Amino acid sequence: MKAPLRVLTMLGITCALLPMTAATSHAAGSTATTDCVTASETRDFGRGEISVCPQGDGTYRATGWVEDLLPGDGAFGGPDGGCVSWALSSAHAYETFTTMACPHFSGPATVQIDDVITPAHPITKAQLTTLWF
Repeated sequence: MKAPLRVLTMLGITCALLPMTAATSHAAGSTATTDCVTASETRDFGRGEISVCPQGDGTYRATGWVEDLLPGDGAFGGPDGGCVSWALSSAHAYETFTTMACPHFSGPATVQIDDVITPAHPITKAQLTTLWF
């Protein structure tokens, strides 16, 4: 009588643990390929929002917008000599920049971003920045 009870107990424990193992395995697999980096910033020179998501083939899709809040004449050292962009970086270094808002070069003050990039390392951070030309 004790043997069937032990078998049923072990079977019950095994069945109870299987869903937890499967759920943990599934969750770990799905987060590795869908972790997006998102950011929203407002600074004195610009503002915007961005989402940078891996596409599973080594590329990332960056979507969002950026606005230059100081669309001056672009004179270096003047009130506005820079374009506004998102700097995308990894744990190692800056990797790339997104589409820029450069109204002092006859562009719009606000631009939509829809870029596909291939960084050397996984993107971990997005920061609003000014690029000087």
